[in-house]
Amino acid sequence: MYSGGLPPHHVCNSNRRIMMATNPRLYQVWKGSNIFFLGGHLIFGPDFRSLFLTVCLIVVPVILFCAFISQRIVNEFPHHLGHLIIVLPAVFTTYIIIILFLASGKYPVPRNHHPPEPDDDVSRISTEWAGSQSGAQSLPPTKEVIVNGMVVRVKYCQTCMLYRSPRCSHCSICNNCVERFDHHCPWVGQCIEKV
Repeated sequence: MYSGGLPPHHVCNSNRRIMMATNPRLYQVWKGSNIFFLGGHLIFGPDFRSLFLTVCLIVVPVILFCAFISQRIVNEFPHHLGHLIIVLPAVFTTYIIIILFLASGKYPVPRNHHPPEPDDDVSRISTEWAGSQSGAQSLPPTKEVIVNGMVVRVKYCQTCMLYRSPRCSHCSICNNCVERFDHHCPWVGQCIEKV
C-alpha cells in the first residue's frame, strides 16, 4: 500500500508527536530492576520468569483434569451437570490467570528524574536517626510533613530521588519505592502491597 508508512494526513497529532519525539519514554530510561513489555504498558519485577512457573503450576493440573477425568464426569452426571463441572474449572482458571497478570504487571511509584529542590524551611530537614551521631552524612535525610494534622517524618530515597510518602518502603529486589509495601513475592514476580 504505502511504502513509507502511513501518509501524514492519516496520523493523528498525538501519534505524530510521539513518532517525532527525540526524548526517550520513561520506561526506556527507568533505573529500577523492572522489565517492560508492550511499550511500557506491562511492568514486571526482575524475577518475572518465576511467573511462568506459577502459570504452569496453575494451568497444568487443570489441563490434566480436563484431559483425563472430564470424560468420566460427563458420563457420571446426568442433565449436562457433568459439562458444567468441566466448564467451571476452565472459567475459574482463566479468571485466575488474568488476575495474576494484572497483579504482576502493575506500576511502581514513579521516580524523579532530578533530586528535589531543598525546601524553604531547611530547619525541618534533619539527618537525625536513632543510634546515629548528629550530622552523619551517610544516612539519608528526613523531612517532617503534616498529614491529617499530625507531624510525620518521611525519609528521602537516594535511588528514586524522592521523599517517600508515609507507609512507603523501598524494595531491594525491584529497586523501587512501593507504597504500603508488604513483601516481594517470588511467585508473582512483583512487590506485594497492602490495600
